[in-house]
Amino acid sequence: MRNVHEPLHRLARVHDGELTDQASAAGAQALLASIVSGPGATTTAVTAPAPRRLRMPRLAVGALAAGVLVAGVIVGPGVLGSGSATSYANSAIAIERDGDQYVARIKDPFADHERYTEAFHAVGLNVDLRSVPVSPGSVGKILGMMITGKDALDPAPDPSGPRSDGVLLSAGTVPENCHPGRDSGCVMVMRVPAAFTGDVNVRLGRQARPEEEYANFDLAMAPGEMFDGVRLRDGRPVRDVLTEARRRDLTTVFSLIKVDEKTGGLSFEPLPADRVKAGWTVWNAWQVKAGVIRLLVTPERLPENPFHNGSAPPPAS
Repeated sequence: MRNVHEPLHRLARVHDGELTDQASAAGAQALLASIVSGPGATTTAVTAPAPRRLRMPRLAVGALAAGVLVAGVIVGPGVLGSGSATSYANSAIAIERDGDQYVARIKDPFADHERYTEAFHAVGLNVDLRSVPVSPGSVGKILGMMITGKDALDPAPDPSGPRSDGVLLSAGTVPENCHPGRDSGCVMVMRVPAAFTGDVNVRLGRQARPEEEYANFDLAMAPGEMFDGVRLRDGRPVRDVLTEARRRDLTTVFSLIKVDEKTGGLSFEPLPADRVKAGWTVWNAWQVKAGVIRLLVTPERLPENPFHNGSAPPPAS
């Protein structure tokens, strides 16, 4: 009578004879290696004990192989996942889900922005974060933000940051109001709604390296900044402003304001200090870097402050 199991017998990669009396036989090892290297298997290394000769029923050996396969099926999706991770960390940033927000802690404020993007993408957020050098008073603050896509906002953003679905995109430091690079354990933190579905480009202030120029140059007269409390809305004589700069131990440099008569646009020409007269008018001040302030001047008084609308092109690099 023909053996009906003969076709299956020929298809088997490991035969009974190779399994008898030794679970660690070459055939069994080959089968185990084939299973764990297949789709869905994990790559966790396990140190095997020294081979022992033991008698094991063929059914038990089959159960062992099946057990390895089941473990691969269960662990594999847990590692790979069908959606985004809830946390991610690399050498530059660590992101973790906290309720309805993701909290990003900046571990290396000087890292390439691609390391930040990598982490945000891993948790399903299209955030392009770039850290830029700022004065100490603006470290951990958002300097600018542009949102596109589903969560884009038409009106001007709130001064503290745009909102998405009623939740604030915000940044700061932990502990609050500490100074990264100066205070031990102080890190910059950014919070993004977990439900955020748009694309956002963010410029986040970080501590400046020595001699590095500030990206927040136009905030010199804001609270906590280099010229906090100085008023130049109506223009002031150079002599008065120089006195104030010296009182604050600041070095001054100058730029000449040029106004385009047709468009009203502004341009700025660096000016040696010995060409500036005490009676010229200072209309604005920019903080350049630690200890250096730039005064924007004209030889004569203008009908109105050219910065009345608060806008001006950035200084030449």
